Amino acid sequence: MDLILMHPPYLIALACLYIATVCRENDAIASFEELQVDMNVVKNISMEILDFYKNHRLITDERINMSFNKLVFKP
Repeated sequence: MDLILMHPPYLIALACLYIATVCRENDAIASFEELQVDMNVVKNISMEILDFYKNHRLITDERINMSFNKLVFKP
């Protein structure tokens, strides 16, 4: 996830706000239009954020512990 390298912080923040408004089913498109930002960019960043969380949801504590157990040094 290279969002912080590809986009300025304010666009990432707007994408997070956009995700929150969609989840709460608020119609905030007019508010975003007042900011004069390219909504396509905001939506693309939002999708990247959601994809990141979707892909990393599969990594559970159990899988992490199993991986650590394999790395333990046994004399």
